[in-house]
Amino acid sequence: KSTTSTEVKPRPTILLDRDGTINLDTGHVYTLGDWRYLDGVHDALRSLQAEGFALAVVTNQSAVSDGRTSREQVERLHHHMTETLAAAGIHIAAVAYCPHARDAGCACRKPRTGLFSEIERRIGPIDRAASWMVGDKPSDIGFGQALGLRTALIRSRYWDAATLEARPDLIIDSLLEFAHRHRECDLSA
Repeated sequence: KSTTSTEVKPRPTILLDRDGTINLDTGHVYTLGDWRYLDGVHDALRSLQAEGFALAVVTNQSAVSDGRTSREQVERLHHHMTETLAAAGIHIAAVAYCPHARDAGCACRKPRTGLFSEIERRIGPIDRAASWMVGDKPSDIGFGQALGLRTALIRSRYWDAATLEARPDLIIDSLLEFAHRHRECDLSA
């Protein structure tokens, strides 16, 4: 008698910050007119997807809490992002965002890890040992480290003493550089 397991195998996943990682961070990305993909993002995501990684986006969007934008606008941007990437052959498995203020004390604002639980509910279990968090802020690195993920920090205008203390596994200039260099960490492990 054979038995079949319904247990889903955890997937290696690249968790991506949004502003400054996928799109240009102008400090006010609230409408479709504000949206600009960073150079090399499409090639990077295609490459990572071809390696077998699931792709998911986790982003803090405190502009919702202070009225600079609305949940509807954020969701419209995320729909635009997932649809335009899908048209380019790139599948974003899930997008999760925190709409709360920095001082709200919620469980979902990075570096707290509530967004990870939301992503896992949507796509299934994530293989933490084989997964990465990629972003441009210390909160992205803290999020990944709290979950036992490897971390990559994109150099950005947010560099300060806290950035240097974050100690990511990899420091890069772009998502495309990450796609080319992330295997270096596998070799040094």
